[in-house]
Amino acid sequence: MKQYKKTYELKNLAKDKLQGKYGGAVLILFLNSLITGGVSMFISMVANMTTTTAYAMTGSVPTVNVINIVFELIHLAAVIVMGILQAGITLYFLNMACNQPYTTGNLFYGFKRDSGKALILSAAVGLCNAVCLSPCQYCMAAYLQSRDTRMLYAAFLTMAVGFCIYVPVSLGLSQVFYLMLDYPDRTARETLALTFQVMKGNKGRLFYLQLSFIPMMLLCILSLGIGFLWLNPYMQMTYTCYFLDIMNPAES
Repeated sequence: MKQYKKTYELKNLAKDKLQGKYGGAVLILFLNSLITGGVSMFISMVANMTTTTAYAMTGSVPTVNVINIVFELIHLAAVIVMGILQAGITLYFLNMACNQPYTTGNLFYGFKRDSGKALILSAAVGLCNAVCLSPCQYCMAAYLQSRDTRMLYAAFLTMAVGFCIYVPVSLGLSQVFYLMLDYPDRTARETLALTFQVMKGNKGRLFYLQLSFIPMMLLCILSLGIGFLWLNPYMQMTYTCYFLDIMNPAES
């Protein structure tokens, strides 16, 4: 019978794996945030300037709405491309957990090798987020603009529906980059099928593991976000230990 590690055991194992190695782990995640955040900020800046100029020149709200939609699609494409960096982060922590060589340069692994596969896997994750979460964001934005209570109700409804779809799908997709690295000969489609197969019966454990970090996240918010420099590597390593556990559980 397979015996999986409990949540506290995975967390303790993650602490042991990170001991004396926090510096590099913090750096690679900080660089990832810097790159992705910088790209998103640049796109938002250009979008705001463009919509402001377009409205000043035309005074047309429909034109501004079309421009906003275009930039939202551009932002989604950028998120998908930047999502390839997750393959490098996964490689970094996987190598660290398995006592293999790792460097900050691992961050760009997905752009150097298997970039096509990494892009497809990143697109699957990005589209899952967009399809499930964007309707709620759109309705909330419409409510803030119009103060129409119907849009507020729509926002709550789409949030509830989106959450019910997002949780199981995102949990099913959670291991795509680990499996991409573990099974390099498999195609993107085969990797996507494999991750749902691997996560069958394991989604609840991962969901509980994710929820267990909420108290720490609240403390990090109270520290003005500084605590996330420590928490993010800890979470990433814990999820890596979770992957290794479901792939190689102990036998009783």
